[in-house]
Amino acid sequence: MINKTLYCFRISLLALAVLALAGLAFPETQRLETLLAYLKSPNADTRKDAAHKLGERREHDQVAVEALAVAATKDEDEGVRAEAIRSLGLIKNFSALGEMLSGLKDPEPEVRRAAIKALVCLYTEHDIDFITNMRRGWNLINPFLDTNDHEIIEPYVSVDPSIIGGLGDSARSDHDRDNRVSAIRALGVLRGRDAIPQLADSLNADQEVRMDVLRAFIKIGDPAAGQFVVPFFRDSDHNVRTEAMVAAGMLKYHPAVEPLMSVYGLGPERKGPVAKVTGKIQGRLQYLPPRDEAALWGLSLLGDPKSEQVFVENLDDRDGDRRQYAVEGLARIGEHRYLDQISRAILTEHNNDVKLAEYWAMYKMGKRDSLQDVVRRVPTDQGQQARTYLSEVDSPADLYPYIHSSDREVSLETIKILGKIGDRGTIAELKPVVEGSGRKSADAATVAIKQIEWRISGRPNATDTVLRREQSGSPPPRPRKVSSQ
Repeated sequence: MINKTLYCFRISLLALAVLALAGLAFPETQRLETLLAYLKSPNADTRKDAAHKLGERREHDQVAVEALAVAATKDEDEGVRAEAIRSLGLIKNFSALGEMLSGLKDPEPEVRRAAIKALVCLYTEHDIDFITNMRRGWNLINPFLDTNDHEIIEPYVSVDPSIIGGLGDSARSDHDRDNRVSAIRALGVLRGRDAIPQLADSLNADQEVRMDVLRAFIKIGDPAAGQFVVPFFRDSDHNVRTEAMVAAGMLKYHPAVEPLMSVYGLGPERKGPVAKVTGKIQGRLQYLPPRDEAALWGLSLLGDPKSEQVFVENLDDRDGDRRQYAVEGLARIGEHRYLDQISRAILTEHNNDVKLAEYWAMYKMGKRDSLQDVVRRVPTDQGQQARTYLSEVDSPADLYPYIHSSDREVSLETIKILGKIGDRGTIAELKPVVEGSGRKSADAATVAIKQIEWRISGRPNATDTVLRREQSGSPPPRPRKVSSQ
């Protein structure tokens, strides 16, 4: 009796297992069909949840894409329309681009905001939450740029012109201020060069979005935007005028030199001392300098010979930031006759940021071996300052010895920088790393090579051959290692 009972129990377990396996055999199909059915539910929350899950799953089935497109434009509930558009952005199926662009004209602000972010998601999802996260007042420590709004697509990525046009119209004319700001930020991430005129209209018409427009101009990086920045050098808002002057410098808009010199000549504000929070992180403004110091900063970024005397007169200033801007300005001019003066000044300089600027200036003025003193700072807390200088080397070849530095961080950062600034000759220097180095270095070199190739060709190439390691014989010779210690 016991054996019979045990036998029946085992048969029951086997039957349950078979049923479970049968259920597992078709979960995707069944779940997709269920979600598609839920998109037609009379319950708006059910439809919204179904739309969300289809995006979460990156459901590329064309029927699902078409169902989401219908929901994005025709569902009576704005929450469902917004969720459907978000999911279309995550799925990245351009067959629904028309419906996503239609979302920019939806009567509900929530849907329009979802469309803005979804259009960016077609190209990147990395660190873009800032696009729709609105500030409610400035951060006193970092009044200019948030720490998470650094995302920009690669220059070789081609964005559909209709997306830039649609976002430009939203930046200029959306009735909701938060949506205007979201569209402006989106254009910065997508390098929306063709929308510069719409952004300029926003800059002139809406005081509340000026900071975001100036940041977008910096990300777009087209000097043509500089003409729209100059009128704000004397803006009544301290934040705006500082951002405008630095933006002109970062855009390398050289017609701004004389206006900046004019502002510099005004001296600091007459409203008493300006509170300043020291420190600059990753090239972002992190303090409110006096008016003339902001102008000096902009001039230093331009490095125009017309402002040479301004830099010279600030070399001995008591303020470390002013000394640093002066040295950086002279470095970008590259005038060799200041080499001896900088070489003497570095012996008594106690400010590490200024000293690093001086090493870089000596390199730019012809003392080539001073570059190693910049490279040595890469693994330190001055790493970002050092990387900024290294990205402005006179030739990518000057960085080649450091590809094989004994310091792994130096080597990897050098490879990354070369991916941004390298040329065809750089590819030949990086191939031995792909062929004969460890996985981390090989992967970094592969990315750098492809970045260079795609930048030269103007677009990624799906038919690229796979980079391969040496399979036989001796590995290729490697250049002499350079210690970073």
